[in-house]
Amino acid sequence: MKTKILLMILLSSLTTLTLAKDIELTTGIVQDEFKDFVNEFGTALLFTPMAPAKPLGITGFDVSLDLMITDISDSDAYWKKFFGGSDPYSYIPTPRLHVQKGLPFNIDLGAMYVTVPDSNIKLWGLEAKYAILEGTVATPALSVRASYSKLQGVDDLEIDTQSLDILISKGFLIFTPYAGASMFKVNGSEKSDLVALDDVDETEYRGLLGVQFSPFPLLNINGEFSFGEIPQYGLKIGIRF
Repeated sequence: MKTKILLMILLSSLTTLTLAKDIELTTGIVQDEFKDFVNEFGTALLFTPMAPAKPLGITGFDVSLDLMITDISDSDAYWKKFFGGSDPYSYIPTPRLHVQKGLPFNIDLGAMYVTVPDSNIKLWGLEAKYAILEGTVATPALSVRASYSKLQGVDDLEIDTQSLDILISKGFLIFTPYAGASMFKVNGSEKSDLVALDDVDETEYRGLLGVQFSPFPLLNINGEFSFGEIPQYGLKIGIRF
């Protein structure tokens, strides 16, 4: 059932995003619930790669609109508490504006900004990627990437994330499949007068698979799947040159 819902979200994302709700703390939240929430919601805020390992090059530039979908445990009671008593949706959609710029020495820098319509969820992030191997016609590209993201707009919460990724990719005509492994940390604390909860610091590991499709010059379409304790699905449409 969730798979069908996911496909509907990806195909009609703009419609789905209007269904967003505010995140807020209510009375009755206990420490274990806060820990689980920060872990799941923090994963939704990660600055995921959405790009192959190959560097952009000194003149390279990439601008895109991304949509990340995070599969949450919506059946757990604590999610309803964090939505102010309302029923949560099965997935958290986070649309983002994503910009990357190539620099000398095989370095790419990037930034992203997220605002979820009809919600108090806002987010910004920064990334830096270094290509150990540029990749050639015959050999793959290999890179390491570090990223940071921080939640804004939710008065009751402070959440930030840090991640370290290793990525490998190899182009074949108009397709560039890529894969990677990530270690990430989610840090969360509450700022509400309604509860008194300890800070949460969680370290997790996961893998990812993706493919970049370039049907026309400059145009790139990416699909990405991150698999671990909390699955994520990504779709990107952008211009790269």
